[in-house]
Amino acid sequence: MRNTKARRDILGVLDEYDYPLNAEQIYEKLNEDYDKSTIYRNLKNYEENGEIKSIVFSDKIKYFFKGQGHFHFIYCIKCKKFERFDLCYSEQMSKYIKERLGFRVLTHTLYFEGICKECQKITKDN
Repeated sequence: MRNTKARRDILGVLDEYDYPLNAEQIYEKLNEDYDKSTIYRNLKNYEENGEIKSIVFSDKIKYFFKGQGHFHFIYCIKCKKFERFDLCYSEQMSKYIKERLGFRVLTHTLYFEGICKECQKITKDN
């Protein structure tokens, strides 16, 4: 893969945020400098090469993020806001998975879906 300006810019956007972004959000954050097909094509290539990861929530939209190791997210089903958190029980879970299921865990992504504080307030007020 050639290291084009578009590719560098897309990775730059993913580096800036500590939570996943979908292709449309990346397109907007790049001030619409590139067409959407360029964004989608490069995201697909990066994911296939293992440089970025993706996750799909209940909204059925693919979100992309960059990073090494494991990730934990909470996703608001109302406003689609993400939060990343670091509380992890991976050692206990990995031990269980290895002993009971015979798998060696390499990495993991864990997410929860819920309703954030702001959306709970709006729902209460209505």
